[in-house]
Amino acid sequence: MSELNPRKGSELVFLDKICERVRSTGQITDEELIELSATFGIRVKNAIHALQKGRVKKYVFKPSGRVVWIVVGKEKDYQIIPGANFCTCDDFYFRVMNREVHLCYHIIAQKLAEATGTYEEFEETDDLYETLMREWRESTKK
Repeated sequence: MSELNPRKGSELVFLDKICERVRSTGQITDEELIELSATFGIRVKNAIHALQKGRVKKYVFKPSGRVVWIVVGKEKDYQIIPGANFCTCDDFYFRVMNREVHLCYHIIAQKLAEATGTYEEFEETDDLYETLMREWRESTKK
């Protein structure tokens, strides 16, 4: 395994280092995919699937510049707050908050999407911010 051995640090530090490398090339190499899979298992498979299916969305609200990341999950849309490494999914609440894992696949997908530029971007007016936030909050309650 490379110098990015996740046993020497958290999954988050490991993912951030991989994303730095990916950002410089704009793509995920086979070696990086193997490293990611060894660390995250099925979660990286699900994250890559979300990227390939175009399920990572970035909403930029104007003129405020607020940004909201959404990953369209299997059943619902999940909001990601990258700076806080937070996701609105059940896996985050039950496994991440219980410290079983550091990240859900939605966060991994968002970070890899941002590093590769593989996401759909939408520009909306600030008038729609509250409406969309309400819709996303409601979708996580269902």
